[in-house]
Amino acid sequence: MSTVPTPADVFRRKAHPLIAPGPHDPATDEPYRALWERGINGSHLLPHTKLVALMVATHADWATGRIPEETQPRLGRLIDLTALPTGQVVASLCVLEERGWLTRDDRRRRWNVASVQLAIPGPIMRRLKKTARATS
Repeated sequence: MSTVPTPADVFRRKAHPLIAPGPHDPATDEPYRALWERGINGSHLLPHTKLVALMVATHADWATGRIPEETQPRLGRLIDLTALPTGQVVASLCVLEERGWLTRDDRRRRWNVASVQLAIPGPIMRRLKKTARATS
């Protein structure tokens, strides 16, 4: 008996959307940045990528996770804050964007001029909200 799923098995599975389960509601949910930081710390990202992620998060609003335009963490500032080489910071930002932890206003813009926002991948948001409800 094989445990490899057939195309019919895959078709019958319930699809899990990759977007977050509904918008974040600051009135009922935990603060967005707290959820985001818990997700980053619980992820399997490399330590220098986590460091860059947490430095980006220090510029975000605690309740909503939004980063205002005047406090955007540009590449030079992140290099100064993390003391990592430029290439490592850029690679970390690319990994965070690729995995759904950051969104850039325009992917054609370089990191030193692009505006970024915190984002939580859908499956991780579901897990974080489920554990937050279980502990309450």
